[in-house]
Amino acid sequence: MKSFNWDPNLFVNSEVVQEDVVWYDASEKPFCVYGFDRGEKDLFSCRIPEGIAKDIRPGILGMRAYAAGGRIRFGTDSSYILIRAEYGNGNVPSICSCCLTHGFDLYCCDMQGHERFCHLFRVPSLFDQESFTSLYKRRDKSETAYYTLNFPCFSEVSKLYIGLQKGSILTQGIDYINAKPVVFYGSSLTHGAAASRPGNTYTAFISQKYNLNYVNLGFAGNAKGDELMAKYIAGKEMSAFVCEYDHNAKSVEELRNTHYHFYEVFREYQKDVPFIMMSRPSFHHNPEGIGKMRSIIKESYEKAKANGDKNVYFIDGETLFEGDYVLSCTSDGVHPNDLGFYRMAKGISQVLEDILKISGGVV
Repeated sequence: MKSFNWDPNLFVNSEVVQEDVVWYDASEKPFCVYGFDRGEKDLFSCRIPEGIAKDIRPGILGMRAYAAGGRIRFGTDSSYILIRAEYGNGNVPSICSCCLTHGFDLYCCDMQGHERFCHLFRVPSLFDQESFTSLYKRRDKSETAYYTLNFPCFSEVSKLYIGLQKGSILTQGIDYINAKPVVFYGSSLTHGAAASRPGNTYTAFISQKYNLNYVNLGFAGNAKGDELMAKYIAGKEMSAFVCEYDHNAKSVEELRNTHYHFYEVFREYQKDVPFIMMSRPSFHHNPEGIGKMRSIIKESYEKAKANGDKNVYFIDGETLFEGDYVLSCTSDGVHPNDLGFYRMAKGISQVLEDILKISGGVV
């Protein structure tokens, strides 16, 4: 292979040594873990228990521990933050970067919990290892700062350790404003493909703006509106539910056979939780075909409203990418890039603001 003088900033040094480091298990207090079903203590990034996932479909079982939407929050005055991650199964879809599939990104929180990006913990570009270590050095070392660390979207995280300077403060992070999370269920769009990194998915954008806790139940290619999935989701406590999965329906008929039934099953257990139905946003690439799918979702919404549900909402995906560069909001005509996810977040936020009576902070 021919050798090039590459920019050294493009390489990752995973052999980080700090002589005064103290390592902490991120699954233990005072770290606060969000986005996971903590029922299985031996698997950090579990989103759905194995016993439930295997009864839904094989694809859900295979991705149940992909860490999409997982976060930890903490505070420290350490002059640096090290992370050491150990992985289980994972995948690097061709549309996704290693930064999204296996990387972690770090945000600094103000006292209201609104987040600003400060560092990306990158894995080697050809990811072929079971663990990695990475370092972030603070510029301002004088006071305790509060952080959110986002987990990768397409890999299982078996263990995570946080390394801090010996003698530094370690405390719990900023609380989210909602005691019950917003739950998102859907296709690869909700899963996070193809954002550049975990904090640029639409679910993360919304959380950063409003300091909202959330759960990401996106399962690329496997969100089929299964009845057992509806029952599992309906058993969780939540402040609102967002549902999108028409990308994963093989046909209009398949979507018609599942969509309203999924809503009905959910409503058997959750009578009053706001239920947001959303159609896919990549409308402009195939208006006729996608329009038929959208019609099914809108029919579900109108039927629910006609039956007296005053807490059901519809987001028309056609409106989400509107504006300049509307055809540049995806990586491949289907999966949103960072621009597409940002515009999705803006459109969904308008509905969540009214439902949850929240006001936006900074992104």
